[in-house]
Amino acid sequence: MKLHDSLIGLLLIAFGGWVLWQAQSFPAMPGQMIGPSTFPTLLGGLCALGGLLLVWQGRRISRDELVCIHEGWRIGSRVACVAVAVFGTLLLGVTFETVGFPVGGTLLLSALFYAAGLHRARWITVSAIFVLTVHLVMTRLLYVPLPSGFVKGLL
Repeated sequence: MKLHDSLIGLLLIAFGGWVLWQAQSFPAMPGQMIGPSTFPTLLGGLCALGGLLLVWQGRRISRDELVCIHEGWRIGSRVACVAVAVFGTLLLGVTFETVGFPVGGTLLLSALFYAAGLHRARWITVSAIFVLTVHLVMTRLLYVPLPSGFVKGLL
């Protein structure tokens, strides 16, 4: 899918405007010209200005359709992969502490492989080995406290 530059510019203008609006509610620093709202105001203004330039440039160069859906996105397995990735990640995020990274990550990666058309049992093994390797590297070498969930005490 391809979005026209002017749509992306409109999103940047909206985001920059929101940052400007939020930055105005920051408290002032007594006796100083530069306060907590200075840099968000500057960045929000630059973001909105960049969005305005994108809208102008996009409309000047091309007046084609605003959204162009590529033929590749009409393949059902790709849409299924996106759905599994989005909703699976949301479900894992809600149940992360209970299910844990090893089980949840393996289930999510296996579901992605299945949605992509890889139905053999070896892809479950690949998912489990990959997720367990990431879990051990993160928890043992980098000391990132990932929840073990159902397999607590085993890893």
